[in-house]
Formats: sequence, C-alpha cells, structure tokens
Amino acid sequence: MNRFLVLVFAAIAAACSGPAADPDAGPSDAGPSGLPSLGNFGHSLDDVQLAVVASSDQQLATPRDIAIDASDPTTLWVVNRSTSIVAIRNVGTADQAHEVFAGAGSSHFLTRPSALAFGTPGVFATAPEEDEVTQPSTPADFMGPTLWTTDPAFFDAGHAGHLDMLHNSPNSAGIAWERDNVYWVFDGAHNALTRYDFGEDHGPGGADHSDGVVSRYVEGQVAYLPRVPSHMEMADGLLYVADSGNGRVAVLDPSEASRGSAVGPNYDGTDQHAMDGGELTTLVDRADVEGMQTPSGLAIDGSVLYVGDNETSHLFAFDRASGELLDWLDLSPEIDRGGLMGLLPDGEGGLYLVDAVSDRVLRLSPL
Repeated sequence: MNRFLVLVFAAIAAACSGPAADPDAGPSDAGPSGLPSLGNFGHSLDDVQLAVVASSDQQLATPRDIAIDASDPTTLWVVNRSTSIVAIRNVGTADQAHEVFAGAGSSHFLTRPSALAFGTPGVFATAPEEDEVTQPSTPADFMGPTLWTTDPAFFDAGHAGHLDMLHNSPNSAGIAWERDNVYWVFDGAHNALTRYDFGEDHGPGGADHSDGVVSRYVEGQVAYLPRVPSHMEMADGLLYVADSGNGRVAVLDPSEASRGSAVGPNYDGTDQHAMDGGELTTLVDRADVEGMQTPSGLAIDGSVLYVGDNETSHLFAFDRASGELLDWLDLSPEIDRGGLMGLLPDGEGGLYLVDAVSDRVLRLSPL
C-alpha cells in the first residue's frame, strides 16, 4: 500500500464509527509517524533495508530462534530444528565466520529446539519441541528445558556440554529468562506457562537434577500449535507470550499466584507443583489487528513490543504497556508463509529475523 492510500484509509476510518472490512487492506495505521525500524508507516520493503546474515551456506536448517549473549555481542546463536546450534561469529563484519555444534547426545539434550534464551553471562537454555523417545533409557515424555554453557572447553550441544536438564515439558514451544538459573517455558504438553528453577547446575555432563523447582501456571489457558514456536520475553516481572494457538499476545503477572497441588510425572525427584492464580491477560488479540493470525516471534526493545506473524509474514510493533499498534511491515514478498519465527533487536535500531522456510537469518534496518 503506498503512502497516499494509507492516508486515505486513515481518513475514512477516522470519519466512521468503525473501519470497513477490506480484504486487500493491511493493518490499520495507529499514528502519523510510525517507527524507522519498520519503515515509518510505509509498510513496504521499499522503506527498509533487509539483508541476509546467514543461510544454508552456514548450515542453517529450519532455524527457529536467535539470541545474543550480552557478554559477547559479536556472536549470534541460532537453533536449528534439525537438532544443532550454529554460532555466527563477528556478525556483519568482513571476518564473519560460523561454527556448528551437534555433539554426542544432542538427539536428547537438544532435540528439535523451538527457542533459546540467554541468562547470566555465558549461560543459556533451550526448549525442545519433542514428545517422542530420544534415548533408549527414558520414555517419550522425558523432555524439558536444557541449560548450557558457552565455555568452548565444554560446549558441544550434546551431553558433555549441558549444565542441567529438567523433564516436565514435552513439546516446549518457547523460553524466556527471568534471573539466575530461572527460565519460563511455553509448555505445549500442558498448554501452560511453566517456571523452571534449575537451582545450582550439576556442571557439564552431570546428572543430578534433584534441586530443581518446577512451577506450572495457568494450565489450559494458552494453546500450543505444533511446529509454530510461541516465543516469550520477561520484563518488569511480567511474562509476554506469543500465544500462537489462541492468536494473541498474552501477559502473565505471576506475582499473586500461590502454590497448589503436586504435578507429575516427576522423573527428576524435584519439587513440582501447580500454581493457583496468576493473572493472564490479553494485550493484543488477532480479532483487533488486520494481518495478524498466528503470532510467533516476539521481542522487546524498550517500550516497544515486536511481534512476528507466522501465518501472514507481517511484523508488528506495539506499545508494550497499552498494546497500541505503533507500526507494521509486510514481509510476505520476502518471507514465505510459515517462515517468520524468532526476532531479536540488533542494538542499533533494527532487528534480526529468522526465516525457517528459506533457512536464513535476516537483518532488518532503517533506511
């Protein structure tokens, strides 16, 4: 949609009690200026820069999420559904290089990762979207988040490089860091948001999980959608969730929840329980935003909440507090349906984007 038609549409919408349904229209404009990162209300790829950062040449294979360790901002970490991790070193420079990790045991500890999140420096966790047998000694539902070190002396994306693992969330679709060794998981097996406190990790290659605490919130109130990550971020004590199956962005305030009954199965001998209460609200609903069908990617940059739609390949920006639409960009000419997944602010006013269909990581920048 060119800028003249955008202005005409906005004027008509303001003059009427509600906008007329138009199957060819994009999301409604929310203000006069928009965001440079999304093209300042141009809504077109002509209004931004989009560059390929990495592709199948760097062994990306159905990439699903990306993250950066704050202690090493020059390395971009990418998880592949093919059960491997690619580290892109010296991103965006002439010296850019890559390393691929898929060590012995990755078929269990890193099986089909949907998401990753960095926590304390040099430590991150992954969430596995898996509910099949991954090793002969354990059942199909013996799955949950894995804690890792980036220490090159140990890290291999397999058994020897993992710091800890807990096993109460098969089909995990997203993960977010809270503090220390505490992470939140979009628990697809239970349609819940589950808080994992690994406690003190057992060290590389260990097996003692007994100090872990697993707390399951709002069971049945979010909806897992197979093969679509439901990415999450935590900020100011609130958990922001791309609730893909319900077509919304939800926010969990866990502060008023209280401990409930035990939950199982308890394979690790840990403290596992439900949480009663905890307010889950809808910040953005697809019924209110044209072009939004299946939110998947999610990233926070200050007061701005970015949401990528896996179905339409639209990228939205909302006010994090109010849910007001700030701007949007149509990426469908470049990213096919089902491709847009993980998002990550680049620290320079742009975003990294995962394209799972074409096996790419892209960088979106203002003109």
